[in-house]
Formats: sequence, structure tokens, C-alpha cells
Amino acid sequence: MKQNYFLGLALFIIATTTFSQENTVGTIIYNPELSDGGYNLIYPHNQSTAFLMDMCGNVVHTWEHGDSLRPANVLYILENTDVITTYRPADNSEDAIWAGGGGASIERRTWDNVPIWSFTRNDSAYRLHHDIQPLANGNVLVTAWEQRDSLECIEAGRNPANLTGDGMWSEVIWEIGPDAYNEGQVVWEWAVWDHLIQDFDSTKSNYGVVADNIHKININFGQTLGAAADWLHINAIDYDPFSQHIMLSVPTF
Repeated sequence: MKQNYFLGLALFIIATTTFSQENTVGTIIYNPELSDGGYNLIYPHNQSTAFLMDMCGNVVHTWEHGDSLRPANVLYILENTDVITTYRPADNSEDAIWAGGGGASIERRTWDNVPIWSFTRNDSAYRLHHDIQPLANGNVLVTAWEQRDSLECIEAGRNPANLTGDGMWSEVIWEIGPDAYNEGQVVWEWAVWDHLIQDFDSTKSNYGVVADNIHKININFGQTLGAAADWLHINAIDYDPFSQHIMLSVPTF
């Protein structure tokens, strides 16, 4: 009887410990006095649904993207309850340009998940990635990697010792807006490649004193990230309507 008692106690402890180690789903701590209230828009990686949740962890609304798609990092909800969502194919094994944060498409949808307009760029020349910034005029600012081969990089004054076999990725910023057929189109562009300076190769047209050209980007500053040719890796974008300035987060600088 004593042995059975200890056996039963041991099983109870094991079962209780196992239960306590299970993942908790929903709000763990919520202090209304320390919270601004409102809702949380959550778009987890490695699945295909965006969730609007209240402060108690209840799902208020969802936007489905389909099993063949994955988040391209961000989704924004607008004042009229439309959303600007980003997504990419779940399988990126054949993609010419790929690194963490890689996207492919942006799309404006209604609250009821009905597409309004979309834009996709994911090929051997450009790939959308990371953040976007919805604008008051209904357009969207996006960031995109731009493939530049080794010869182009050397011609722009890049030190060949700092090149990978595939050259490197520059960056462009596009303003995307819908055309008459509800297809997204580029209505404005700013390219890093048009604003370079370097003091490595005096035979190139952009040679100069880097310190005297504070509004230009030194093509020899910073290293590419990992094995990829990812030089700048812009991972956030914002817009100030008062100054009309675009702000970027560039972790390699």
C-alpha cells in the first residue's frame, strides 16, 4: 500500500509538471492601468494568417493569405479598415534573390479580405523586402533589393576585394500606386546607385573626398551580410509628411 501511494504521488507530480510546461496561448499578463488599450495586429512568420487581437488575447478578425504564401514581414491597417499586406511564396528555393526579410508582393485588401490592388516584384533584378510605408495619398513606399553584378560594382568604384562572386545588392525605394486597372505601378523611384561616392579608384566618375560629400553613400563602406551580396539591408522605412523626408534603418551603416 505504501509503495502504491508513492507511485501514485510520483505519477501526479510528473503529470502536473508536464502540464505546466505546455505552451500558453493567449494573454499571460494584462494590466489595463499600464496599457493604452486598443488592439494588436499580429502577423506571425511561417504561416499564412494575420490576426487582429484585443488586449485580452481574443481574436477579433483575421486575414487569410493561403497555404502557399508566407508573410513578407509586415501588415498595416488603415483608418478605413483596409489593410496593406505583404507576402511571398512559401517556397523560395528557386528565387534568384533571397535573404532574411525577403518579400515579393504588396496588396491592398478590404476588411473582408477582398483584394483591391496589388504589386509584385521578385526576379533576378529586384526583390521587395522588409518594411513598407502607407502614404496619405493611398500609395505605398516600398524597399527593394537591386542586383548589381561585379563589373557594375567595380565601375562604380567598389573595391574588388570586398565583392562576392555575384556582385552585390544595392537598394531602391519605390512609391507604388494603383493604375486604372487596379494593378500596382511604380510612380516614383529613388535609387542608391544614383547617389554614390568613393575614394578608392580615381579613374571612376564618382571619385571624390567622402567627408566632403555627406549627402552621398560611400560604396566601400560596410561589408555584405554573410555569404549573400546584401550590402545595405534596409529593414525599416518611414515618412515625415512635414519635411517630406524618408527615413531608413540601415543596420550595416
